[in-house]
Amino acid sequence: MGTEMRRRHVADAVRDSASPSPSIPDDSKKKSRKCSVSRTEKMLYRVPVILFYAFWFLFGILVLRKTQNAIAAVRYVKRHGHTVAQEIIENSREFDDLIHMLDEEFTRPPAFLLLNQYALNMTYNFLCNTASLPGVHERLIFVTLDTVARDELRKMWPTIRQFHWPTPSLYKPFSFAEGPYQTIYLLRANLAVSLLKKGKSFWMMQQDTFWRKNLFEVGFEDDMSYDAIFDQLGVNEKSMRTNWVNGANFFVRANNDTIKFFERLADKLAHWYTPDMGVMIHQCHTWGRPKCAYFPYELAHSWEWMYTAQKNPPYIMQLDCETDGGSKLMQLGKFGFHFVDKNGTCDHEKVQQARDRMEAGQIEVRRNFPSWGRLQFKAYWYIVEYILWTPYIGPLLKPYLAMVGYILMITV
Repeated sequence: MGTEMRRRHVADAVRDSASPSPSIPDDSKKKSRKCSVSRTEKMLYRVPVILFYAFWFLFGILVLRKTQNAIAAVRYVKRHGHTVAQEIIENSREFDDLIHMLDEEFTRPPAFLLLNQYALNMTYNFLCNTASLPGVHERLIFVTLDTVARDELRKMWPTIRQFHWPTPSLYKPFSFAEGPYQTIYLLRANLAVSLLKKGKSFWMMQQDTFWRKNLFEVGFEDDMSYDAIFDQLGVNEKSMRTNWVNGANFFVRANNDTIKFFERLADKLAHWYTPDMGVMIHQCHTWGRPKCAYFPYELAHSWEWMYTAQKNPPYIMQLDCETDGGSKLMQLGKFGFHFVDKNGTCDHEKVQQARDRMEAGQIEVRRNFPSWGRLQFKAYWYIVEYILWTPYIGPLLKPYLAMVGYILMITV
């Protein structure tokens, strides 16, 4: 009996082992797959949330950094502004000598350019570019801000006139939107007021400009239909930024209206974190006087011309837009605008080649990857164009938008 029971037990065990497995493992697999899908969906849901918070975290960091830079720049100007004050300039012996030189040696308005030792290479490049244009060098006066700039310029180009104004706050290299950057434009505005009060009309220019032809020969100084004429931003007359002052190269006629214009400009630069061209745009668009005019794009253009079809090459083309001042000449060399040999002499053949390429519309830009500064400006102008294009809002913002240019740009 016991043996029979054991046999049945073994037989049942064998049948059980041979029978099909129950459906429980299938249910377990389904649940596992569902859990895996659920986890994937949760991760996919979290990705945009993570990106959202990461964006605003980065945005907050940039806002804090921009705020810190703005405060530092304004404090720098307030701390050093007295060294470039209008009263200091007008009461100096150097300014008296400058006025005497203008009275004795100039029959046409002079062109002022500012220079410290870190812009010497750019200055030599500009002087090589303009050396073959009759009468250009005779118009130039460089405001040298340190003794190195004064002595080196005198050694390399002894016939170029100077107005030496040593400014310790501008001795070191600086970049876009920093305190010294703001200070140098405050100096330019105060110098403009001082000259205008003496009845001296003048040009303000920058040496990061390529001259294809002589702008002085066009006759802007004799046109009495305006009080000041500026280079302008934008690509052409259809651009939303047309009639926006660029502020690199301009002519100002001495009268009471232009005195008030630059006095107010200097006052704002001394207290606000804003670009000088933004203030000039605002005043030209909202003041009845002085009468502002703008160079046609066929005569004066910016670096943006190179990124068009390159038709109607301008007389002069400003090649700025580098936020790092130290890299500017290197960037110009990539486009064929570097004209000084290693021994310091001018390569006049390269100058002529650059002019020929402009006239043929063959400035090569595609092979040269844009610098960080150029990318920033291209993105910035793209956004600005759309803001100004917006119906109703755009025209209202046009006189004011450029004044917050420092705030809107991400400078690193």
